Amino acid sequence: MNRQPFTSSALKRNLSESEKAYYFSKGNSEKLESLINDAVLIANENFRSGVSVKKLNIKGRCVYSASNLKEKLILRHCNSNLKCLESLLPKQRNKIIDELKLYLREGTQFRVYRLDIKSFFESIQLPQLFKYMHDESRLSRHTKNLLEWYLKACERIHATQGLPRGLEISPMLSELYLSEFDRNINRHPEVFYYSRFVDDMVIISSGNEDQKTFMKQVVDFLPNGLKLNKNKLNISPLIPKRSKGDNNNDKLLHKFDFLGYSFAVIDTPLAKNTVNIIYRKIIIDLSSGRLKKIKTRISRAFYAFKNNGDYKLLLDRISFLTSNRDLNRKIKSLSSTEKTKISTGIYYSNARLDENSKTLKQLDNFLIYCVMSNRGRLNSVAKHSLSINQRKELLRNNFTKGFSARIYRKYNFQRYTEITKIWL
Repeated sequence: MNRQPFTSSALKRNLSESEKAYYFSKGNSEKLESLINDAVLIANENFRSGVSVKKLNIKGRCVYSASNLKEKLILRHCNSNLKCLESLLPKQRNKIIDELKLYLREGTQFRVYRLDIKSFFESIQLPQLFKYMHDESRLSRHTKNLLEWYLKACERIHATQGLPRGLEISPMLSELYLSEFDRNINRHPEVFYYSRFVDDMVIISSGNEDQKTFMKQVVDFLPNGLKLNKNKLNISPLIPKRSKGDNNNDKLLHKFDFLGYSFAVIDTPLAKNTVNIIYRKIIIDLSSGRLKKIKTRISRAFYAFKNNGDYKLLLDRISFLTSNRDLNRKIKSLSSTEKTKISTGIYYSNARLDENSKTLKQLDNFLIYCVMSNRGRLNSVAKHSLSINQRKELLRNNFTKGFSARIYRKYNFQRYTEITKIWL
């Protein structure tokens, strides 16, 4: 078991860059020392004097956050200690997509299960979570006590259901809750490939399993309180092994959405003189949900312009959607904390799209329609309209080009906030 102490130096390492900039500036060093000393005392007393946690409603979901920096630092350090359990660290989204594509390409027989856990965080049962936590020998007893008492305090103050969303500790604790489930699925003799991203799962089986029996086993493996979302359940038909001489001219075998992408499994003709098993074609595009989300953002940008007439803001919003940018993030490794830039945008958020993506072309056509059309619901309530030159300038922005050329734009924080506020 690691000591994982809650010392002043350990807690200081959990300050964000903006917090460091404030407290390390002239005149604030005493405030910092006082804050850190208080945080160490609170941690040593295991929140004996209570906790201060606020409840927010974001997009219809209850989200929770520590109300003061002292508690945030303690929770951040608890999370750092949880991350020392390397087996719990989730896979990166792009790694999952790359792995999934490799397995789907195989010309063997298989079946694809697309699963989702219903109301994941809210359905986690704290007594079971605490049992998993206390059984984890790599986590210090002090860390376990702090985690348990903080979650119990949240439950007492806000009558929270399950694991509170938004807390620094929640993502890693949710991984701990599903760790035994993950192991059981991976060990199943008929499972070729399994991956999970929070509550979204994909399983590729041998196809030899009885479908009903297998699904019952998956449900039985779930920890107490968790259920599959029947509305999001998607099971492919049995995809047979390829045979020589098959006349499968770009036959669509199966299509499904996962992690913002659409996957289409395509059979191509297999010549008689080729090997028995050869790769199938996999087409990766934007999922229907992601496509709808981007179209909605385009529509909201034009709707805002029709009401306020701020053309420059409209131009920046369309430029923002069709381009890429860097965000500064604090990344913690096992040994250090570094400030690094994370690239995001039309390419970097969708980097595994095929270069000839049909959905990017659909977005380009939708943008052209919004710029050029004088019909539709938006124009019936419009207070402002676009000039010819403004239309031309807007159409210089292009989703396909922004993706393939990885076009970058820069925005200061104030402008970034102004651009994105209508989409939150």
